[in-house]
Amino acid sequence: MGVAIVGAGGHGRVALECLQLSGELGPDEDIAHFDDQWDSLDSTEGVPIYGPVLILAEDQHFPYVFVGIGDNRARRRISLELERAGKSFLTILHPQTVISPRAKIGEGSIAIAGTVVNRDAQVGRGVILNTTCTVGHDCRVGDFAQISPGVNLGGAAIIGEGAFLGIGVKVVPLARVGAWSIVGAGSVVLNDLPDRHFCVGAPARPIRSLRKDEFPADESSLASVS
Repeated sequence: MGVAIVGAGGHGRVALECLQLSGELGPDEDIAHFDDQWDSLDSTEGVPIYGPVLILAEDQHFPYVFVGIGDNRARRRISLELERAGKSFLTILHPQTVISPRAKIGEGSIAIAGTVVNRDAQVGRGVILNTTCTVGHDCRVGDFAQISPGVNLGGAAIIGEGAFLGIGVKVVPLARVGAWSIVGAGSVVLNDLPDRHFCVGAPARPIRSLRKDEFPADESSLASVS
């Protein structure tokens, strides 16, 4: 039986390395990337690249999957397709993370090197916790959100489903970032931000509403910790 990582780009290759370093792979487990651009890609350090992704749904040799796609909408869409196909999702934790035993991290999520998640935080499904980000106590991070490198979430902050926080964003305790909103790099969130808006600044403010093609039409169809 095998493990499939969807995507052989930057995020997929980082996920592969984190998985290998975690020691969670059994000695006899096959591992492969699935990527729609498989015919123009080389193998990753001997890990084969198959494709297109759609064939993974029917491939019984790979019951365990990780969706290594950086784009939140695409990661959600592919995850739902593979969930309907009966796949099981890996949660990947780099060994150089600090995760409270009282925190919860959902299936299909990844915590990359340097991530800190404090007690009673709840992180949803398919979330990216990127390099050196910190998630304070009692935070709630919704499904398919992305917390970029160097982001700091104060205690009990709430990050909505599918939200994207750019590099170095700071969120003060108790503040909320709305579902599918984008917060630009270096912004400081002092007050609640609405759903489906692009926000920047210190303090961060909504600049514009997102277009309909910038978030899923059915973004509320999944249960979210937000």
